[in-house]
Amino acid sequence: CRPLFLFAVFAQFAYVGAQVGTWSYFVQYSQDYVKVEEKTGGYLLTGTLGMFAIGRFAAALLMHCGFSPPILLATFSLINVILIFIAVILPNSIGLGALFATSFFMSLMFPTIFALGIKGMNPQITKFASCLLVMAIIGGAVFTPLMGLINVKTNNLALAYVLPGVAYLIIAIYALVVYVLSTK
Repeated sequence: CRPLFLFAVFAQFAYVGAQVGTWSYFVQYSQDYVKVEEKTGGYLLTGTLGMFAIGRFAAALLMHCGFSPPILLATFSLINVILIFIAVILPNSIGLGALFATSFFMSLMFPTIFALGIKGMNPQITKFASCLLVMAIIGGAVFTPLMGLINVKTNNLALAYVLPGVAYLIIAIYALVVYVLSTK
């Protein structure tokens, strides 16, 4: 098994964990720090899905125009690291806006990690490898309770968002490693 493929599985695990964790606590973040009503927080969460869709189309267009998928993945991941950092240090409407924007930049991550993970793989093991990449969605079941634990132990939901921030950093490192190895 190729080490780079295992890194892809880990990056996919981190991505799904970050996505599910970000969205799972979004309404609570908006209530705790911006004092919006639950219904308004729900509408804002629905808006993140719109951002996600717009981001997916924008990323597809950028790749169609010649942007390197690993570079685009690294760029979007690093932007999300910055946005999460803002949400952690500025738990207010600015932080909420930053969390809202993460959905745009997370939109290309799952399919791009998946495609890069199986690229050039022997067709005989591609099905098995694809299964492992899909199974990495278990990250969503791991990150969410960990974020809840951080929130409970520190009484600081914003601090729990450090976990998705680290996940986006892992994805950026994966993308940069793929890029460097693909240019050799």
